[in-house]
Amino acid sequence: MENNFFVRYEKDEYLVNLTETNDFKKSKGFFGLWFFYWKKYKVKAFFVVFLILLVSAVSVFNIFIARQLTALLVAETLLSTFKNPEFMVDLVNKILESSNHGLGDDQIKALLDFLANPNHQISDPVITSVIHAHYFSYVSVADGVARADFLFWQIDKIEWVWILLGCISLIIVLMYTAYCLCGEISEDANTDLKNKLVKSLLNKNVEFYNQNSQGKITETIVKDSKNIANQLKVAPIIIVFILFSTIGSVAMLIYIDPVIALLMFALIFFVLLLALVAVLAISKPVKKSMEERSKHDAEITEKIASIRLVKSSGSWEKEVIANNIETEKNNKKNKRLNFAISVIPGIIIGAMGCLTLSSMIFGVFIYGANTQKLITVFSSFTAGIFVMVTPIFQLNTILQSINETNKSSQNIGDIINDTNDVVEKEDTVEIENNQINSIEFKNVTFAYPSSPDVPVIKDLNITLEKGKSYAFVGPSGSGKSTVTRLIMRFYEEFEGQININGNKEIRDIDLKNWMDSIGYVDQEPQILSASVKENLRYIKNDATDDEIIEACKKAKIHDLIMDLPNGYDTFLQERGKQLSGGQKQRMVIARMFLKNPSLIILDEATSALDNLVEKEISAELDKLIVGKTTIAIAHRLSTIKNYDQIFVLDTNKKIAQVGTFNELIKKPGLFKELYEVGKEE
Repeated sequence: MENNFFVRYEKDEYLVNLTETNDFKKSKGFFGLWFFYWKKYKVKAFFVVFLILLVSAVSVFNIFIARQLTALLVAETLLSTFKNPEFMVDLVNKILESSNHGLGDDQIKALLDFLANPNHQISDPVITSVIHAHYFSYVSVADGVARADFLFWQIDKIEWVWILLGCISLIIVLMYTAYCLCGEISEDANTDLKNKLVKSLLNKNVEFYNQNSQGKITETIVKDSKNIANQLKVAPIIIVFILFSTIGSVAMLIYIDPVIALLMFALIFFVLLLALVAVLAISKPVKKSMEERSKHDAEITEKIASIRLVKSSGSWEKEVIANNIETEKNNKKNKRLNFAISVIPGIIIGAMGCLTLSSMIFGVFIYGANTQKLITVFSSFTAGIFVMVTPIFQLNTILQSINETNKSSQNIGDIINDTNDVVEKEDTVEIENNQINSIEFKNVTFAYPSSPDVPVIKDLNITLEKGKSYAFVGPSGSGKSTVTRLIMRFYEEFEGQININGNKEIRDIDLKNWMDSIGYVDQEPQILSASVKENLRYIKNDATDDEIIEACKKAKIHDLIMDLPNGYDTFLQERGKQLSGGQKQRMVIARMFLKNPSLIILDEATSALDNLVEKEISAELDKLIVGKTTIAIAHRLSTIKNYDQIFVLDTNKKIAQVGTFNELIKKPGLFKELYEVGKEE
């Protein structure tokens, strides 16, 4: 089945205003992106927060369950001791003599009745009163079975175990659902970031690509957006869970034992403060390390992209050595940095592991010989610390990667917020029927943004008429290619005017409408990783198969295509690797026949071909330009013998000569010098 990758985005549902990328400017760093996307997908985000709130509540409730179960286990142990009447008489007397036993009237009456009974019958109410007074106020005994209170119910040990299992199962289901929803937000964010990047990149002018390496741009699209998405999938859940569970655990532990709880939280605060200081201390070194690694990765990508140069120059050993030196240097830096980074988990894991023992130490000083109460408090605080510490262990990983995520956010922001954008006017006009009747340069002066004080062309005044062929020649740096780049609006900041059809300034014309009128054949044919048919149809989405075949026949490439394994459905590799230079150029010419523009620009279209192939391609180009306005940038002057007018540009950025080939070749001057040099080559 044909993959219409290059045509499907014409559908209205995919056409999005490029200015939408401006909302990215409001988001800075990971936390800015987090809040931005949670606000954008607020319904899903609400349910994530709600689910994590439920998970936190259930987790905190598990602390309560741990206390109840421990108390019941202790109570069951005490029941066998309470069967000794003499022990019970002594214990009851101590309780009644105490001024702070906290018993109600009914419980006191039960104890007095017990002492007044000669046989000392040990009933459940008596045992319950003793437990309430000396051990746990929430444990009662009925029918010889200990039960712990919860709201209006009294629940035994087995029932609490089932409740605990139910809570664990509920946590699993709720957390799974939360991760699924957060994963959807993450994928939506990844898609949105890539869309913003692609929209922004496609709206950049050529100067942006002159200033930024292909490797860096590719890494940002592929790696940085995914890195942010991966962090958005996990980090928000962990952070929100830590927030809710910590608040809940604090409240529960204070409810269980406020004194020990406050002592423990003072320790936790100190530990987290140390971890925060460590994170802040290593943030700059980590960021610098990431920048160096990113730069090195971009250099490797560039070298791989230029593998023919590396191979042909025999410099692969030099590149291997250079790469090894750079990676070894980075390795040593990263190892040193690792010692600093390891401080964070060392502080968190080491200190948190001691908190459980700390709760026991505090309990010993507070409760002294009341072993049963100490055991219950210890188990409760162990469960509470587990609820708080478990997500903090994951937070350690998040904190270590937060700098990398911030760097990814910065890389994306650097592209989206870069000012090298093609900005169209609001009230643009269109060319009727895509027909370009004339192009007039009036006092045009232009300098590249990277060198604003060095004009490439000065005060250019020329007029190009419909149906005629024009060529621009000159030495390197004379500005001949710049003329075509201005016509194609690769750059729009220039002095003077370029008028189209007499009364329309080129920058006032709708850019899409303008480019629909132009066909461009470059020195390096642009072949996409797609089928032959998709490559040809890229320039005209609604082209029929018959139109494609007819265009290929005119470009004399139809027979070659039919010899390919799958004909027009044959998949072409990156940059058309399986095609020769001449075959790729014929593909481009077929595109031009298919598009049938009113203006054709040939930018040294045959300079990279050998003489034999050049003659064949030139013959096809001659057929292509019949009846059309043609502008050629020529390196080989023999290819423009039949052009109507030739402009010779000098290094002073102005026109040195104008005329036909035959006129210029007869006159002493720059054109003749260039021609003679070309003959010698």
